[in-house]
Amino acid sequence: MEMTINFLLQTMRVLHVGNYDEEELSMVYNFITSVTDDVLNDYKDTCTILSYENDLELYMEILDICIVIFEDREEYEKCQKLKDKKEEVIKIIENKTI
Repeated sequence: MEMTINFLLQTMRVLHVGNYDEEELSMVYNFITSVTDDVLNDYKDTCTILSYENDLELYMEILDICIVIFEDREEYEKCQKLKDKKEEVIKIIENKTI
C-alpha cells in the first residue's frame, strides 16, 4: 500500500508540473486503470496527506487530471476507461463498495 501512495504522490507532482513524456503518461494511465477495488477501499480508509479526507480523494483528483489530458489528446477510449474508474470511486465514496 505504501508503494502505491508514493506512486500517487509522484504522479500528482508530475501531472501538476506538466513535465511528462509519453512513457510516464502511459505508466500513470496503466497504474490508475489497474488499481483494484480492494486498493480503492483501502484508499478510502487511509489518510496519508492531511489536506485530503482520505487517499481516495487524491486518487480521484489524479483521475480527473488524466481525464482532461486524454480528452485534450482526443484519446476517447482511454478517457472512457478513466471515467468508468471514476464511477467506481464515486460508488466507494458513497459507501457502496464494489
